[in-house]
Amino acid sequence: MQLRSLSLGIVLFLIVGIQIAAGVTVSDPVINPTGDLTAGTNVSVSFKIDMTPSGSDTFPKDNTLQIFTDLNNAKWVVTMVRDGIEHPVPQEFGRSVYLSGWVLSYPSSVSESLRVSLEGSVPSVTKTMNKTIILVQELDGNNAVIPTTINTRQRTIVNPTDITQNIAVREADLQTFRTHIDNKTQMGVNTTAAEQRYAAAQAAVLSAKSANYAAAQVALGTSTSLIEDGEKLLDKAWSDKEIENAATPIAKTNELIVYFQVNKSITSDPRLSIVVAKKESAEQYLSSAKDLNALGNYAFSRIKAKDAFAKGNESLTDAVNFKMDLMKTSTGGGISWLNTTTLGIIAVVIVIVAIAGYFLLRKKNRWENY
Repeated sequence: MQLRSLSLGIVLFLIVGIQIAAGVTVSDPVINPTGDLTAGTNVSVSFKIDMTPSGSDTFPKDNTLQIFTDLNNAKWVVTMVRDGIEHPVPQEFGRSVYLSGWVLSYPSSVSESLRVSLEGSVPSVTKTMNKTIILVQELDGNNAVIPTTINTRQRTIVNPTDITQNIAVREADLQTFRTHIDNKTQMGVNTTAAEQRYAAAQAAVLSAKSANYAAAQVALGTSTSLIEDGEKLLDKAWSDKEIENAATPIAKTNELIVYFQVNKSITSDPRLSIVVAKKESAEQYLSSAKDLNALGNYAFSRIKAKDAFAKGNESLTDAVNFKMDLMKTSTGGGISWLNTTTLGIIAVVIVIVAIAGYFLLRKKNRWENY
């Protein structure tokens, strides 16, 4: 008994399933012209609808077939073909054509299809958007749309103002990028890679001016990507320059440290220790700048590079002052000895000679008096 009930349920399910699955098959519509459309353009459409039998009928008697378009001044030519014989349907005007089950329903043994052609004009739009060129759907007995039967074709209707505005926006972005490149060039930053992206982005914007909407949007999207990529490359080049600047005073300080330690054999002078400590601090900043640069954090990398440059300059200044002190001590020491010791001895000798000369002169004068 349970088996019979189960079998009956399966049969009922299959019957219902056939009715649900029944509907129409729409061939791929031929739409002229192709591509994006603009307001006022005349459009022609042709396609075929094949009826899929529903149980014993080619189309459910209680349902309705709707054919719709967003085109203005729509003129329809619908021809029913049954078993190869054409039966013209009265010409329709307006955006929708309704064909009831009473017209379409025939025994499932009949081969039935509809040949449809449409002419109309593209409606105007306030902004670029998609519009329905053709829609085929089935309505049930309550005029509710059966979702599984919806078959639609849309096209992009272009508002020319949108293209003009989009191009203007990209040109403004391009000019901003140009300014950034020029500023970095004046700073000594290597802008070669950014210049290449700028040239490619400029060419993409130029091509958009003579392209249709879809191609123009692709070109403008490409230009945006190129500008964004170029800005990143420019940012990295700027960071590279700051790192290069920071490395210069550190390298010069290292040369002076070698001079002190090797040429002068100085190892324990506190002035040298200060130079070395500041130089090592600068190197730590520089190492952080390089790591951040490798991670793509160019802004923070530049901050660390500037810290390295400042600390490196402090170290270099101290090293230069230390070297000058050593030179003064070396040359100034002889001058100091000459001014004190030598000149002192000379002064004493002069005094002694003067005293001796004085007494000799008095003695001579005394003998002359006698």
